[in-house]
Amino acid sequence: MLSMRSRTDARTGAAHDTETVVETAAAPSAYLDTRAWLAENVDGRLGAVVGIAWFVLVQVAYLLEPRTNRPEPVIGVLLEVTMYVLLATMITGLVMQRRFGLVAAVGAAVLATAAAIACPVTGHHTFGTWWFGEMACVLALLGISVAALHRSTTAPVSSPSS
Repeated sequence: MLSMRSRTDARTGAAHDTETVVETAAAPSAYLDTRAWLAENVDGRLGAVVGIAWFVLVQVAYLLEPRTNRPEPVIGVLLEVTMYVLLATMITGLVMQRRFGLVAAVGAAVLATAAAIACPVTGHHTFGTWWFGEMACVLALLGISVAALHRSTTAPVSSPSS
């Protein structure tokens, strides 16, 4: 590989070493910024809206599903287990009023949408009009979760006055 440094730089190596130090020092800073961003406080009312929407719309979506005689496919089990882990993370984050709860809500909504699409595609349930209602529920969850995350990043958190 051809070097872009001049011969004098190659002998001293000073400029190249400082560039390397600057590049490696920037990486942990970006990690800490993301970690701090996820740990920031969000408005409790925003978390309550997301939590109530999840509680209600998931129940409606499950009630719309017809009975099935076929077993749950492996992809459905994987989606469901992962979604429940994200739901537990979401509940924890929303109770703590932290942004990572909203991020988990978005992830769980994406998986819920994938599961709703996979249901008739894999043959677990037959395709029917119930599917449109279920898709409306999971897409509403996705929209509410994304909107809440967007609002949490644009609106400052109000702190109580002393």
